[in-house]
Parts: sequence; C-alpha cells; structure tokens
Amino acid sequence: MLSEKGDRPLLRHKSTTQCNVLAVFPLMMYVYKNVATSLVKTSIPSILPNLTEFPDINTQCIPKPGNSTADTLSELRGMIKWYVILGCISVLCYWIGFSLWMIAAERQVRRIRFALFRSILNQEMGWFDKLNPGELSNRLVADLDKLRDGLGDKKAEFISLICRLFGGLIFAFITGWKLTLVFLSLSPLTIIAFNITMRVITKYTVKEIKAFSKASAVAQEVLGSIRTVTAFSGQKKEEERFSENLLEAKQIGIKKGLYMGICQGAAQVAIYVSFAITFWYGPYLVRTECDNYDAGSVIVIFISCLQSTFSISQIVPNIQAFAEASGSGGYVFDIISRISKINAFKNEGEVLSSIVGDIELQNVTFTYPAREDTPILKHVSMKIPSGKTLALVGASGCGKSTTVQLIQRFYDPDQGQILLDGKDIKKLNVAWLRSHIGIVSQEPVLFTGSIEENIRFGKQDATDEEVQVAAKMANAHDFIMGLPEKYKTTSGNKLSGGQKQRVAIARALVSNPKILLLDEATSALDNTSERVVQDALDKAKMGRTTIVIAHRLSTIRNADLIVALDKGEVMEYGTHNVLMDNKGLYYELVIAQQRKEKHEDDDSSDEDQPVEIPDKNALLRRRTISFGSVQSVPSDIPDIYETDDKTIEIKNRKFCHKLFIFKILKLNLPELNWIILGCATSILFGAISPHGLKEMLKYRDKSLDPAPLPPQTVTDAGERSSQSVTVLFALFFSEIYGLFAEPDVVKANEQTRNYALIIFFIGVGGGVCQCLSSISFSKSGEALTMRMRIISFA
Repeated sequence: MLSEKGDRPLLRHKSTTQCNVLAVFPLMMYVYKNVATSLVKTSIPSILPNLTEFPDINTQCIPKPGNSTADTLSELRGMIKWYVILGCISVLCYWIGFSLWMIAAERQVRRIRFALFRSILNQEMGWFDKLNPGELSNRLVADLDKLRDGLGDKKAEFISLICRLFGGLIFAFITGWKLTLVFLSLSPLTIIAFNITMRVITKYTVKEIKAFSKASAVAQEVLGSIRTVTAFSGQKKEEERFSENLLEAKQIGIKKGLYMGICQGAAQVAIYVSFAITFWYGPYLVRTECDNYDAGSVIVIFISCLQSTFSISQIVPNIQAFAEASGSGGYVFDIISRISKINAFKNEGEVLSSIVGDIELQNVTFTYPAREDTPILKHVSMKIPSGKTLALVGASGCGKSTTVQLIQRFYDPDQGQILLDGKDIKKLNVAWLRSHIGIVSQEPVLFTGSIEENIRFGKQDATDEEVQVAAKMANAHDFIMGLPEKYKTTSGNKLSGGQKQRVAIARALVSNPKILLLDEATSALDNTSERVVQDALDKAKMGRTTIVIAHRLSTIRNADLIVALDKGEVMEYGTHNVLMDNKGLYYELVIAQQRKEKHEDDDSSDEDQPVEIPDKNALLRRRTISFGSVQSVPSDIPDIYETDDKTIEIKNRKFCHKLFIFKILKLNLPELNWIILGCATSILFGAISPHGLKEMLKYRDKSLDPAPLPPQTVTDAGERSSQSVTVLFALFFSEIYGLFAEPDVVKANEQTRNYALIIFFIGVGGGVCQCLSSISFSKSGEALTMRMRIISFA
C-alpha cells in the first residue's frame, strides 16, 4: 500500500519480532505445567479413599502425595527465573514490533495523504461540482486518521493476538488433543459471530462516516458564512438542517450497537459453554487417562485455550479498526485511482511554438455534470480576434461565466469546439494552455504568504523584476512600497478590497499571458476603488485577447465586440453603438441599469482607507459582510475581539470549576432509563461478585472439607481480558486445583458437575447482559453525542 524500499526492512523486522511471541507463549505454558503439577501434588492428602464402588476408575490414576512444601518451593524458584527471562523477551518483542509498525504506518499515511491531495488537485471541475467541499476536507483528515490506526498500532496488536492465538492452540493440541478439541467444539459459533460482527461494523461504519461527513459539511458551510446566516436570522433553519444529518448518523450508530451486542452476546455464550465442557471433561480424563493427562496438562490446556479465546475477543476492536480503515481507505483509494478527464499534470497534448491569441467558439453546447437536466449554453458561436476585447453581457445564469470556464478548459463542451489559433483546445496540453491565460475574478483570492509570493503564483519562476513590473502594470507597486515590509508584507486583513484586487491582477499579468479573462473583476468594489482597478485593467488589456464580464455596462462601451446572451443563446452581437441602435436585449439591459443607478446611494467610502468602527454594536451591525468579503479590516477590531476573548476566558474559568459529569448526565437525562439498564447489565456482566458466588459455593459444600491449597500462582490468564471472564477465572481457578487434588471420586464428580452448570448459566446471563448493555449505551451514547453536537453548533 504505497510502500517503498525503505519500508521493506521494517516490514520484515516488525513481523519477525512479533512472530517470536508465537514461541514465547508455549514456553511459558510448558514452565507453568510443571508449576501446576507440583502445586497439586503438594495439596494431596496422605489418606486415600476406598475405590471399590468405582470399577471404571483406573487405580493408577488416583492422585498420590508429592514432594514436601519446602521441596516444591525450591522447585518453583528455579521456574520463576525462566518466567522472568521469557517475560523480558516478550516485552522486547512487543516493543520492537509496535514501534516498527507505527513508523511504517506514519510513512505510508504520509505518502497516501500526498497522493490523495495530488489526485484531488488533478480532478476536473465537474468532479468537484458533484461533491460537497466540506465533506471532501473532512474525508481528507478523518479518513486518513482511521487509515493510520488500521495500519499502525491496531495491526501490530492484531498480529500479536494472532500469534498468541495460534501459539496457544498449537501447544494445547500437542499437550492433549482430546481436551483441546472438546474446548474448541463451539469455536465455529464464536468465529461466525465475530465474522458477522466485522461485516456489520464495516457496513455501518461506512454509512456513519457518510452521514457525519454531510453534517460536517453543513457545519463548515454555516460557519464560513456565519455573518450572512445571522443577518437573515437563519440560525434556527441551519440548526434544523444540521440536526437532520446528525439524526441519520444517530440511527446508524444505534443499529450498529444493536447488531454488535447480539453478535458479541452469542460469542460470549459459546465461550462460556466451552469453559463448562472443559471443567467437566478435564478431571474425567485425568482419572481415566493419566498416562496422557495430569493436573498440569489439563490446567495449561485450559489456560492456552482460554488465552486463545481471549485473543479472539480482543481481536474485535482491531477488526473494528480494520473495518473503519477499510471503509475509509476504499473511498480514499477510489479518489487516488480515479483518472481525471482533464488532467493538468499530464504531459499529454500539443504545445504550440507560438501563440497568436485568436479564440473561436463553434456551435458550443454545454451542461454542467451536476445539473445534466439544465442546459447552460445552446449552440453558442463567437470569434475573438487576437488583441481584441470581447464583452459578455446578460442576465444572471445566461452562461457568461460558463463561457470563461470553458475557455480555461475547466470543462469540455458536450458539443462543438473551442479553437485557439485554429487548434481545438482539447488537443492542447492543459498546463501549457492555462499558463497563457490570465484570470481576474470577482472575489480576489489571496493565499497565505507575502504579496510577492502571491504574485509569483502566476509564474513560479518569476524574477523579482518581473514581479515588480506586473505590480506596476496593475497599479499596485506604489501602495505596496508604502507598506512597512513592502513586497514581503503578509497578504490578508492589512489590505483593502481594491488593493487585493490589484494584487490579483498583478498575479494574472506576471506570466505575460496572451489571453486575459476578467470575470466581473470590479463588481465587489466601491466607486473609488473601482476606478483605480479599472485603470489597471485597461492597461492590462493592451495587446491581449480579452474577454470581459462586467457588472457595470458603462465599463464596456469601448469593447471591440459585445455579445448579449439570454438563457444560453447568443441573442445579438456588435459594438456598443450598433447594439444601442438595434434596441434589442443589450439596449434593455443598459436602460434598466441606468434607471437603477439613479436610485442608488452613491455614498460609499474609499476602501483604500481603513473603515472605522467606533464600537462593538457597529461591528455587529455589519454582520452581513461574509468571510470571503474584500472589505478592509480596521485596526481597532483586535481591541474589540480582545475584550470578547477576556470575557469568554472568565466564563470558561468559572465553567471549569463546575462538575462536568453532572452537566453531561443532565444532557443525557431523557435517556435515563437506558443508562440505568446499561449500567445494571454492565455491572452484572463485568463485575460478577466473586464473594457472593463463593458464599454460595461454601453453602453448597458446607459438608465438604476441602484440603487447603497454596496461594494461587500469578499467570497470564488475567492479562487484559474482559472483566467477567477475569472474575470467573479468579473464582474457579483455585477450585481446579481442588478437583485434581480431591481423592474422593464422589465429591470430585459432584464438584465438577456443579461448577460446569454454574459456568454455563453465567455464560448465558453474561451474553444477555452484554447484548443489553451494548444496545442501552448505543441508544444513550448516540443521543448524547447528537445533543452535544447540536448544542455546540447552536
């Protein structure tokens, strides 16, 4: 997966070190087998019972007293040394394996992120039209984070669990294949349950990601236009729109929790039934086949199979991470592998030795890919001679901007051709074509960086002299030199709208393009700034083929050719005087605009000077200005915001002193019944009281007087296992010693049967509790998450 040669040694070493766990675990079990056998023999009483009532019992298999306690402790000290050595080896293997996996994952995700970003930049505009920008940016971050989890520590943990799983099974089969097969008799049900769980998680994770992406896109859109939303009192409507998308994600999350609970509950029951069968069959084998089975063999087989089972249960979170990574990665790699219909990075297409600048549209018909049922241009034909200026006029939506975008080859026409010097632009190299086109749009977009860097975006290898020449042509040099850092000044809030537009013009001119496209370049400016920018544009048009889209028709009077469009069709064309004499569409547009201008208040301020905002209320009254506005930002705004920041900081301090848990519980109060049910079932599942069960066992066995046993040896059985199994293991593990050390066959058989039944019923109850717990907390958790998102958004 986008791995390089440098990753191959990491892949080998990390896999080798983690596979060493496969050998370490069986060795630890072999040592523990001897420990268990010694402990059992130590606890056997010296007086043996009469076995005449049990003819099926092999008298050779009756447990006999072993070494003294002192000898046993001496033997255990030697085994402890091996435990320490094997433990150190295991820790070292885990550390090296996890570290190498994380390093490799970071490298791969970095390359995937770059490949994804590059592929996104390669795509044609029609692909972007079908996507929500907020959803795409969310995918670029969130999906790759999930992919990193799936490639990094989760994969390392998965391999470790797999090694421990197979290591335990191999050792168990070698030690006693009969008991191992009995223990694993219900494993197919467990595997099926986990397989279904993985499929369910994958399916609903993909749906959940899509739902949250939609909600994220809505939030990004609203926050990016918060002033406009506030100006039109649209908060309630946007909150409802955000809630609708979150509701879909909530329902998906609840379904996922429901199916996960059912599958995991079924797996839990199957595992406990295996425990019950093993508790019943193990002591029987020791009493009938003592040549192949002894107390230590049964115990280590049980522990090995138990660890294998734990490994399967612990694999589920990793499988969930893989499923999420698979769902995210599928979308990511679909984008990476997608071949763009118009790719500017490819070296395909012709490169003309020289360019004259003649442009011709021949019978062009076009429909946007995202709106295929709405034709934008219908059989449009026009010709712009080199060095001439053509103006496009018409009502909004008539196809003016679409024509400009087709010339830039953002899209390809459905029918017809666009010719540059007689060559179809589809046959030309895209990057070369765009390098000879300068574009100035309505909203000047300046990137993070200095003014010099922004101008140089128009030509990456432009010299300082070329940058300054372009700035002078755009009437920007004088005001730039008046700035404290001159061309090194950071572009942004320090520049007014008119200044930003002139920097954008300089960026368009720095490559000395033969074709210049002006898409309502002065529509967002006031009259004073417009005059300055218009002078710069008039200079820029000299000697270039220019296409102008103007919001003020008075600025295109001197255009060489004016084309009037209506609903995607060319209605008339000619010079200003000819079209005014015709009294057609152009004449109507001019008259309508003149009437409108008479009623407008021409009292706008010069945007080359900062706009003074005397107080906070005045700032709030200007909320209709969007974040993308070219309005200049006054120097006294930081003081206003600083006051707000201090107020917010004081409120945050007070808020931090409150108990957050009670606030969260208050928000989750409508789901109180589900929380209570989830807590109750979790307590029953995860904290089955060993004290209560032991009291029950004492009451049942009060007539028995089991022999005292040595303290239980610490084993790996409790390592990161689920709490219910850990409690059960801690409760019954010492009782296993008693079963093997008990010479009275009647008592031993009765204890074996009762323990098996108890484990079975605990398993059934645990499975039901786990299912109900998953369902309950899915309901309450998803509701709380949705509610908190809505509150934060609102």
